[in-house]
Amino acid sequence: MDGEIIAFDDAAQQGTIETPDGQRYAFGLTDWRGRGLPGPGIAVRFDPRGQRASQVLNRPEPQRRARPCPPTATPDAASPRHANAAIAAVVVAILGLFFDVLAPLFGAVAVLFALFGLYQIRRSPERYRGRLFCWVAIALAAVVTLLSGLLATAPASPASAHVNVMPGETAGWQSSAIASRSSQG
Repeated sequence: MDGEIIAFDDAAQQGTIETPDGQRYAFGLTDWRGRGLPGPGIAVRFDPRGQRASQVLNRPEPQRRARPCPPTATPDAASPRHANAAIAAVVVAILGLFFDVLAPLFGAVAVLFALFGLYQIRRSPERYRGRLFCWVAIALAAVVTLLSGLLATAPASPASAHVNVMPGETAGWQSSAIASRSSQG
C-alpha cells in the first residue's frame, strides 16, 4: 500500500503514515527499510498489519528523463587566460630597468619569453591570450637595452676640464689668474 509519512518522533522512534484515502498507520524505526532516516513528507510503500505498517520503504519513483543542463561557464572554457610566458616576458623586461649592467641579458630573456608566448598563443588561441603583452615586452626590452647601452657609453667629462667659476667672475679671467699664479710659484 502507498502513503506518506505525516509525522515521525526521533526520540520515541515512532511515526505515522497516512494513505490517500485518509487511513493512518503507525510504524516504528524497526519497520523502516528505506533510504536514510524517516521524516515527514516522504512518500512510502508499506505492508499494512492491522493498524501498524511493516516493511516501510521509500516509494519507487518512475525514472525521470534527463534534462539538458544549461551550459555553465567554466573558467577554462569560457575565457582564455594570459599565456604565462607573456606575463613572464613583461616582468623580466621591467626587471631589466633595475639592473643597468645586466639589462641586455634581461632584454634577451624577455624577448625569448615573448616569442614563446606568441608561439603558445598562435598554437592554441582558444586557450591563451596576451599577444599584446608579448609585443609590449619586446618593445620594452628593446628600449631598456638601448637606454642601458647609451648610458654605458656616454663620455664622462674629465675632472681637469671642470672649472669652478665664482659669481661675478668669468671663466677666462679665472683660468688666466690660475695660470699666472702657477708661473709665479
